[in-house]
Amino acid sequence: MAAAHWLDDLKTRYAVPLANSPLRVRLIAWTQNPFDLAAASARTCYSSRGLILPEDMHANDKARELRNKVARATLRSGHHTTRQHAHFVFGIENISRQLIWQLLHAHPYYNSEQVSQRYVPIRNDRTWYSLPQSLAHHAEVHTLHQAAYETYRLLIETLRPVVEKIFFSIHRLKARHPEQHAGTIEKRCMEVARYVMPVSTVAYLYHTVSALTLMRYARMLLWFNSEEAVVLGIHLFELVRGLDPDLFAELPEPLPPPERSFDPLSAGRSNREHDQMLNGKSAALVSASVAALFADSGCTVLKPEVRSALDFHRNPLLGDVFYPGTLDETTRILNHAHFTFRKKLSHTADSQEQRHRTLPGNRPHLASQISLEEDYIVPTLIRESPQAESIYRSFMEKNFSLLRQLWYESDVPREDLVYLLPNAFPVRYLESGDLYNFYHKWKSRLCYNAQEEIFYSAHAEVSAVRALWPELGRYLGPPCVVREHLRPRCPEGDHFCGIKVWQIPLENYSRII
Repeated sequence: MAAAHWLDDLKTRYAVPLANSPLRVRLIAWTQNPFDLAAASARTCYSSRGLILPEDMHANDKARELRNKVARATLRSGHHTTRQHAHFVFGIENISRQLIWQLLHAHPYYNSEQVSQRYVPIRNDRTWYSLPQSLAHHAEVHTLHQAAYETYRLLIETLRPVVEKIFFSIHRLKARHPEQHAGTIEKRCMEVARYVMPVSTVAYLYHTVSALTLMRYARMLLWFNSEEAVVLGIHLFELVRGLDPDLFAELPEPLPPPERSFDPLSAGRSNREHDQMLNGKSAALVSASVAALFADSGCTVLKPEVRSALDFHRNPLLGDVFYPGTLDETTRILNHAHFTFRKKLSHTADSQEQRHRTLPGNRPHLASQISLEEDYIVPTLIRESPQAESIYRSFMEKNFSLLRQLWYESDVPREDLVYLLPNAFPVRYLESGDLYNFYHKWKSRLCYNAQEEIFYSAHAEVSAVRALWPELGRYLGPPCVVREHLRPRCPEGDHFCGIKVWQIPLENYSRII
């Protein structure tokens, strides 16, 4: 275990934040004998007598020696797929939304089920937010958090009559029994009110990763200069040590964090340049490679096999809820068209966009995008109510005022100040991917029930594709459009948005809730 003693050093160095952190981690389920499984799978690659099983690793002294030798060799050579067979299901509580965005969901190799801020109210208890030690000692930081919660509740109450009016204008029959729909109204209000909540707000989730991903977490543990990330890592790796000391011994020593500089003026210039290229939208097409889909160089006629793949009448896999198209020879042709979009989404919206993990984005080290200007997204529904907008902007002014004060007058690390950013803070980045995975995202996010920002982002993306490649674009749309031959048109059941979207041209899509 000597190779992993760095963890004990970290436990000593981070003893105070470890003791004070509200974060809790438990190991809920796991693959048995993960180290033996990795060694057995590696030996199977060169076995002439069939499968080598984990229990074979301890058949005798020679088998144990060979197990250790093979494990060392595969670890050293980078043959790490053998560490993907074992998985661990962690239950994580009181982790900040920022760390989930920055680390747990910033890569494709995980599965999470996380409490929703859209549909579950934030409770004003003692542990609804988590702060690094550098911020926890500032009374004005806690005052800001209390103001955020009070603003959140005030916005919900202020928006309720606005949402009721819009909701019952769409669902007229439901207006006969408004009390039956109070919960739905409340959730629509919460979805928007959450924009004022800081990214220090905590969540709880199931998080499943392989042994290889745990190794990557260990390698990058110090990379973000995040106290909370280290505390999380200590919890995770101690659980692994108790389960399988041999696997624990393989965890690599963390890399030191890179040198970073933070210049608000430079960040402001970069942010403005990014926004100018978006021209008022949340997404803009930067580049595309679609030639493989077209029968001629003029990009006017799709190849017959591409039409077969995109036409829902002929390819039912496009609408299959199990998303099996990656196993189909016809559908896989859609992997050969690629798009890159410039994006701007609030932190809270991007935390949902991020879950489309087959569409990678170069999301930033967030502190590098802080310009100290009052930089935030205003949801459409907030603009529908002058009173709500006044409340919203007043809080944002207080939030960024404190951020500027601490930036210039304290020695708080810049990465720690990120925890004061509101959910509304914009994340600016590029996102790329192939047509098949974009199709999946566009189909789900063009639904009128999708989160508003991601809806309009998907709308901007599809509009750009349709404008350049109309024959390709006509196959893109929400579920009720691509399911034109199925009944019901809308697969949402009781959650039908109430609007016959399939009768509306894409350029006329518009919604507030």
